[in-house]
Amino acid sequence: MNIFEIFYVGGPLFMGIISFLALLAFGVFILKVVQVIKRRYNLKGLDLILLAGSVAVAAGILAQIIGIVQALEAIRVAGDISPQLVMQGAIVSFYAPIYGFVVFIFSMIFYFVMKEIIKVNMVGNN
Repeated sequence: MNIFEIFYVGGPLFMGIISFLALLAFGVFILKVVQVIKRRYNLKGLDLILLAGSVAVAAGILAQIIGIVQALEAIRVAGDISPQLVMQGAIVSFYAPIYGFVVFIFSMIFYFVMKEIIKVNMVGNN
């Protein structure tokens, strides 16, 4: 299964939201890198990186819960379902949370690295 299939199977709505949050976190990080290069050091807006990562995790978990509820309803209606089909659905339900956690991990790295760079340079310039 390639990454595009995982994106589609994981639920395009929530995977799209998580992707948007990843781009937001990365965009703010790049903006802060440019500010540091131009020697303008401020922490304003830096928390947006952390917020985007945190909301990405929450969106992934919400997507999983919604998917499991829908799957359980389909199983209830269908009656007898093979265990292999249930397990395949359980595996798919983890795609969005995994993606959300990956975004969260990178946003945490971006946030703390940039925060330390800015703080060190703010202290060094005073």
